[in-house]
Amino acid sequence: MNPINSYTSWQPLEEVIVGRAYTPDYFDFIENAQVRNQLQQILSETEEDLGNLQKTIETYGARVRRPDLPNKHHFQQGQMQGQGAPLPPLTPRDWQITLGDRLLRVLAMQELDGLCKEYKQAGGTVISRHGPTGWDENCILNQASASCIVRVGRDVFFDNSDFLRPDQTRWIVDNVLGPEYRIHEAITDGHGDAVFAILKPGVLLSSKHDVNLNLTADFPGWDVCKIWDSSIWAAMEVGKFKYEQSPGAWYVQGQTPTAEFTEFVNTYLTKWTGFVAETVFDVNCLVLDESHVIFSAYNREVFDYCRRHRIEPIISELRHSYFWDGGISCCTQDIRRRGGLETYL
Repeated sequence: MNPINSYTSWQPLEEVIVGRAYTPDYFDFIENAQVRNQLQQILSETEEDLGNLQKTIETYGARVRRPDLPNKHHFQQGQMQGQGAPLPPLTPRDWQITLGDRLLRVLAMQELDGLCKEYKQAGGTVISRHGPTGWDENCILNQASASCIVRVGRDVFFDNSDFLRPDQTRWIVDNVLGPEYRIHEAITDGHGDAVFAILKPGVLLSSKHDVNLNLTADFPGWDVCKIWDSSIWAAMEVGKFKYEQSPGAWYVQGQTPTAEFTEFVNTYLTKWTGFVAETVFDVNCLVLDESHVIFSAYNREVFDYCRRHRIEPIISELRHSYFWDGGISCCTQDIRRRGGLETYL
């Protein structure tokens, strides 16, 4: 059996990578107790939620794999230098994607090397344009994101915008995909898989960031549920978020970040955060099969839509999505789904 096989986001899930955050002890060296404690609480709760996500996925029969963490001693020696702490291996969907029977490593994260080596030894095809050290300054895929690629069987959508250039798309088409695929351009504000998500054929979630897409033309006859409001605003209203301290970039659920913690994040953790105020996490989900989809929070409109289409919405909470700017889809990367290449459009 090929260990790598996934042509869509909805065929029955058999194996998936779930990301990992640093454990709290990676930041034991922080002298300011308030900053240290708040950061360690975020890390502890993030791993707790990811562990619960793993259990939920396993309940439905899929195998879950987890990335490694870097050597803690080396991390602590270097994490305050340069541009601050590197990203943890939390969001594998940003760095790699399964395209049929091939795993494309858009960014070669060292923490995923062990799993990728295992897939290759089992007979799978893993494609990386980067050098042996994981970074090549001349690599055409530098600064690209795998989240800009959406698979619909024979049809593959490339979001040629902020995080994927047309020449990068062309390299992927020429070196990874074959002539059996049909290529489409999808222009959004970036990260196409966080802008629209296919739950099963004919059923599509979308968001306010789809204004440059022509979903009616690309998905004729499909039922599209469009979500306008980012869930961050509701969270901010019921929480203790002070907008003037961090205007939409990141938010810690249920807490008011102190000035010291805010300064630490904005100085040393800039690679961790995005601009969460614009993200619609209700679209950022993981489809287990055509009858079950995992979301990070309740949304009445989305859940009613799912039930109309005989889909059971499952909640697996990610309390700190608003800090990491990463939802369920970002934190997971499917390796194998049951089924082959089919035409849906």
